[in-house]
Amino acid sequence: MTYEILDTCTGCGMCLSICPVKAISGGPGRLHVIDDDYCIGCGACSRVCTSSSVIDQDGNIPNHESKRFWMIPHFNPDKCRFCGKCYEMCPAGIITRPFSGKVPQLTNYKLCAACSWCGKVCVFDAVTFGPASGESST
Repeated sequence: MTYEILDTCTGCGMCLSICPVKAISGGPGRLHVIDDDYCIGCGACSRVCTSSSVIDQDGNIPNHESKRFWMIPHFNPDKCRFCGKCYEMCPAGIITRPFSGKVPQLTNYKLCAACSWCGKVCVFDAVTFGPASGESST
């Protein structure tokens, strides 16, 4: 089990809209559910939940966190070897395909769920995480 939505869920849909792999289902005003088969454990759902209705795998209720404080990926041009793993593995599909001489970028940093998958798959340690600068990261 990764994350679970408690019966205190108000059905606001914030978690549904942020989940990069669409692992959450539910309708307006109804209890939402996370499908463990699809959940990647990024915790984005818990960070947007204003009713504290999402628990992590240890039973803790993570704090709601404003999206402006989320750590998004930044790509280091000195370390990137343009392999494309970050592009291929981004569950939200918002990383551009790298090519020789040009590192990947986020197409829209506001759509980033801060799941950190791009950093986990980068074998060249070319991905670091920091706050959004207000525009696409470079």
